[in-house]
Amino acid sequence: MKKMKMIVLIVILMVLVAFTVGIAAEATFMNEANVNTQNHIKNDPQPMFFDVDITFYVQTGEGCGCTPIVGASVQAFGGEGSDSGVTNEDGMCVLTLVVSGEYEVIIEADKYQEINFEFNVIDEQTFIFHMFEKQESSAHEVSLFHSIMRNIFER
Repeated sequence: MKKMKMIVLIVILMVLVAFTVGIAAEATFMNEANVNTQNHIKNDPQPMFFDVDITFYVQTGEGCGCTPIVGASVQAFGGEGSDSGVTNEDGMCVLTLVVSGEYEVIIEADKYQEINFEFNVIDEQTFIFHMFEKQESSAHEVSLFHSIMRNIFER
């Protein structure tokens, strides 16, 4: 009986030692894997970027009576590059830009005031812009402006 207790005790000790060694080996392996992954990320000269589609709708009018502007130029600069396009019959233009990039966007159309804005790409986004017609200044307004400026600086 004494011999049997000793054998059981030795078996239990061997199982505990094997279990402890296994846990230590797994922790060491996981730590090395994490260090290798971190070193790969640090040493990789090519950061991982990916592209998404940004949709622009360009319209004129107010409320529900908006009319798409066909042929408006949409240009995005900055970030990891640039893209440009022209609106279709629905006033829609899709540009492919890089996530986490900061872009300046310029929207131009004949007879309409230019739109210029900046934004950061965080995911696929949709923008809707309402353009307003250009206001032509009359010769009288320009003449009045020059007259006022001349009076100010002649004093």
